[in-house]
Amino acid sequence: MNLPPPASSLAVLSRRRLLAAGAASLSAPLAWSQAAFPSRPLTIIVPFTAGGSSDIGARMLATELGKLLGQSVVVDNVAGAGGAIAMQKLIRSPADGYTLLYGGLSESLLIPLINPAVNYKVEDLLPIAMVGSAPVVFVTRPEFPANSMDELIEMARKNPGKFSFGSSGIGSFAHVMTEVIKERTRVFMVHIPYRGASQITTDVISGQIDLGVTTVVAATSMLGAKRLKVLGVSSKKRVAAISEVPTFAESRALKDVEMQVWALMFTPRGTAPAIVSKLNTAINAAMETPPIKSLLAKLGAELPGLMTPAQAQAFLLAEQKMYRSVVSRIKPE
Repeated sequence: MNLPPPASSLAVLSRRRLLAAGAASLSAPLAWSQAAFPSRPLTIIVPFTAGGSSDIGARMLATELGKLLGQSVVVDNVAGAGGAIAMQKLIRSPADGYTLLYGGLSESLLIPLINPAVNYKVEDLLPIAMVGSAPVVFVTRPEFPANSMDELIEMARKNPGKFSFGSSGIGSFAHVMTEVIKERTRVFMVHIPYRGASQITTDVISGQIDLGVTTVVAATSMLGAKRLKVLGVSSKKRVAAISEVPTFAESRALKDVEMQVWALMFTPRGTAPAIVSKLNTAINAAMETPPIKSLLAKLGAELPGLMTPAQAQAFLLAEQKMYRSVVSRIKPE
């Protein structure tokens, strides 16, 4: 005859069943929520006003990403303080994958390195994927005596402080990249900071300053009209749109220097790895679509290669290492 278990054993079994059921009820919603991500619209923060290259790239990506994720993706332009306001908004957002940021070199890396008062650090940002990269060009007026970067550097060595270059502000990519070149070649040129990039090319053409540092797409119209000439492009390979222009790699003084402006997609630090992985897969798939490939070519940009989150993090750390020594000597405005 089988006797029922004692009351004490029943109590133990009941507690075990209750704990098991409780654990299952807790884990099931978590697994369901991760599998269902995203279940509502996403937002991509752009650190600048509408119409610029970052905004154009983010909007095209938002369209393709929305198709792949099955949710609408809206763009939120948050301009101000060179991109710092947008970065601050991102790191204050919940780390749930629903708020992303289309961030470039200046606002993501250079500004917080130069100015701790912006109240965010590179370490606050979690890179998801690379979404674009482009070399910069050094431009001057057509009658300027130098016709290459080597000729410019030789002139600058013989005439310290005679030549000037403009940038879109202290800590901008144009400023820091030129400081890298000055350090590598041991030349001195005067930095003229502007409040934005639009006036720089105008002042280069008029002779108010000698050099401007900008992207290919920003200089294209002026180059086509022969109002500017390009001394060099900061890449290993020549750029198709300006194939006659030599690269830094072809110069004597800068053959080991390669610099790019880039954009990474970021989310706040602490976002769940499963969500980051899903976003990375979707973003990389979007970057392979014909509309985005066509847009990158139009902007004079490229995608060096699809990156995993770990590769994007390694890339960011390598860039931080390259620029840290230079920016440590730059005083914020």
